[in-house]
Amino acid sequence: MNILITGGTGFIGHHLVPALLDKGHVIYILTRRDDKVDSGNVHYIKWLDGSLPNLAGIAIDVCINLAGAGIADKRWTEKRKQVILNSRVEVTTELVRIIHHLKLKPHILINASAIGVYPTSQTTFFLDTEEHVAADNFLAETVISWEKAARTSGIRTVFTRFGLILGRDGGSLPLLTKQFAFLIGGPLGDGNQWYSWIHIDDVVAAILFIMTNNRMEGAINITAPHPVQQKKFAELLGHAMNRPAKVATPASMVRLAMGERAMLVLEGQRVYPQKLLNQNFTFAFPQIEEALADLVQE
Repeated sequence: MNILITGGTGFIGHHLVPALLDKGHVIYILTRRDDKVDSGNVHYIKWLDGSLPNLAGIAIDVCINLAGAGIADKRWTEKRKQVILNSRVEVTTELVRIIHHLKLKPHILINASAIGVYPTSQTTFFLDTEEHVAADNFLAETVISWEKAARTSGIRTVFTRFGLILGRDGGSLPLLTKQFAFLIGGPLGDGNQWYSWIHIDDVVAAILFIMTNNRMEGAINITAPHPVQQKKFAELLGHAMNRPAKVATPASMVRLAMGERAMLVLEGQRVYPQKLLNQNFTFAFPQIEEALADLVQE
């Protein structure tokens, strides 16, 4: 199949593109850069320069939208929050415009999203087979606007609501391991907040699964089936790194260091991937112990 991707050179894209190539697909990556050179079945197409990208003669089967400024890498000033929101909504709106102009429509649009749309709770299980009232914060507002922009595509659309993605080269794990490098790892705040996580390999496998399963539609939780509370996560991460995990960091100190984005580590949701499990998707890393053993090196 011909796969059109935005954000194809980011963290998820870095893992997804090789997996797609292994399946024999041809990849078209939309990019703003001029220095990207085609290589084998990977083609780079310039866009967001005021005109529609040149897709003449290409029948796109699948669109995957992974574009968006990093959530956790910078302090959330008002300017940064606007960048985070605009980078998602504007890119998604432009991708939908491209889809509308294609003579042959793709079979599916897979649009990145996030579990941050769900409210913080230590007791509620957030299933993607049920409707939930959205949280009232910046992350939820961003997700709502992001998904709304994609809903107008006119084709089968999936919102991949990612949890904490764990990988050696990106995602949430580098942020969460920093404190352990200085032997000050342990609970953050009271440690009772839920971390709904997923190994990067299972993220890629889930996207490939959704691409070819016509029953997958709407919001889909992309998280492992066994979320853990932060204090347990810290304990297991410390064990995997051969570091102590006993030093608790008060929530006030985390907020002082991180500002508003401290909610990424101090708050959480207990999320369950019901739709994937209903379709018999198999996780390679369903348990956090297995994921950390694979990803963490002392």
